[in-house]
Amino acid sequence: MEDEEDIEKLKEVLSVISTEIPKLLDSINKSAFSPENAEKMAQATAKFYKEMVNAGMDERQAYELTQKFMSNFSMGSMMSQILGGLGRHGGGNDVGDVIKERVEKKIRDKADKSD
Repeated sequence: MEDEEDIEKLKEVLSVISTEIPKLLDSINKSAFSPENAEKMAQATAKFYKEMVNAGMDERQAYELTQKFMSNFSMGSMMSQILGGLGRHGGGNDVGDVIKERVEKKIRDKADKSD
């Protein structure tokens, strides 16, 4: 009987995760890659390259450093910085704790609606 309850809880957790994570990623994607942000990233990248050259760096070195600078704007890099940073600040901000709290809230909300 207890195993069946655990299976049901797991199904609920997976259901919440499967709907909430895509929404979160879509929201991040829309805000991070808006036309306004794309323009700002292009301006920042051009300025970075120009500053490296103006500081006396040869164009090849400036180009290589600019590529590394641009890689910080990739979705994968942003996600790892976001998710990696959550666990470092303490105070219960660990990504696992945040997910657990949200899942538990969704389960409570579903249970309240079915009562």
